[in-house]
Amino acid sequence: MIYLNRAPVSQGLRGCVLRVGVIGINFRTADLTLRESVARAAQKLAGEKGIFFQHSTVLLSTCNRTEIYFHADDLTEAHSDLLALLRGSIDASFDHRLYSYFGIDCFAHLCRVAAGLDSAIVAETEIQRQVKTSYLAATHLPSCLHYIFQKALKVGKTIRSREHLQGNAPTLFTTLWQIGGQNPEKKWRAKRILFVGYSETNRGFASFLSHKGVRDFSFITANPSAIEGGLAPVYSRSELSRWQNYDWIISATRSEEYLIEGTSKREHLIFDLSVPRTVDPEIGKCPNIQLFNIEQINQIIEQKRSSQAHDVEKCEEAVWDHVVRLARIYRQKTEATPSDFHVLLKT
Repeated sequence: MIYLNRAPVSQGLRGCVLRVGVIGINFRTADLTLRESVARAAQKLAGEKGIFFQHSTVLLSTCNRTEIYFHADDLTEAHSDLLALLRGSIDASFDHRLYSYFGIDCFAHLCRVAAGLDSAIVAETEIQRQVKTSYLAATHLPSCLHYIFQKALKVGKTIRSREHLQGNAPTLFTTLWQIGGQNPEKKWRAKRILFVGYSETNRGFASFLSHKGVRDFSFITANPSAIEGGLAPVYSRSELSRWQNYDWIISATRSEEYLIEGTSKREHLIFDLSVPRTVDPEIGKCPNIQLFNIEQINQIIEQKRSSQAHDVEKCEEAVWDHVVRLARIYRQKTEATPSDFHVLLKT
């Protein structure tokens, strides 16, 4: 990653102010198959499972990235330990596809992620929620990890409110809408649609379709009884055995195995937005089925993004200004007592 037009930073500030680091992989550095492997391996650190690792960590795992943020007195040692953990579950060579940042660079990267500047869809809003959810799921975090996550979420919100990146820029929903056909309103309204998973992404797209006048869609979730007053009918996963009854399918959920498998004699359009994938790629070989995974959709979006370059650069500069200011505040407050730390978080 390149942070544009950085303000000068003293060596002391770039050094040991924040004893944090990140090791990650994303849609820019690796293909979907490798990202799936890393995502599965990193699940050993998800939520409360992270307390069994010798270093404090926060796992951020989305359809486009898997990142492990960590704290340690010796960041090099912690980085090596994380690599060892990943290597224990991944057979393929992957080290050269990872990226790592430490200290203030780690903080800057997290701010860019939270602001949506490092996303396939610039300024997407979903990543803000994903960062917050990952942070809240982590346990027993030291003050420095609390600080960078709380401040990154605040910076991300500030960047979105001050800059206007979205405009006519492509979004995930508009891209899926356009892939649906030359006349999306007519095409989508004529189809029976199935959402696999009651995720934020699926609910958001369902709401998008509803505003476009699309009504014939349903959800599948592992626990349908927990859904009250939903957007549409909700079925259990037993409905997956009848996926061939639906024209178009959008899968955005988590599963350790494929949820959509087999063949069909009908025509289908399927979007697999999950990482790891939840639709068997072999389905895409059927001549009557169009299957798009998240990597293919990202490539379509990337082709439409060039008009955003100037706005993105302005936001990069704004993020770095925030990072430098907040890192200096942290340095000034590092000697604060635990009872004073709430003041630091509110700064």
